[in-house]
Amino acid sequence: MNKTTCKKCGKDFHYKVTDMGVPGGKDREYIYCPYCGEKNGSKVTSGFIYTYKIEDVKP
Repeated sequence: MNKTTCKKCGKDFHYKVTDMGVPGGKDREYIYCPYCGEKNGSKVTSGFIYTYKIEDVKP
């Protein structure tokens, strides 16, 4: 799991990029802040990107 800071609201959050493990079919998926919804970059993946508020992540 990766950690980043939102460029709009300044809150830290975690994101996870999943991969379906299939050849081809990759698309650009965007990383949206779970607090304010601001777009915070993107990754090319055949899966999904999940974002989590820091307080929702259990160690």
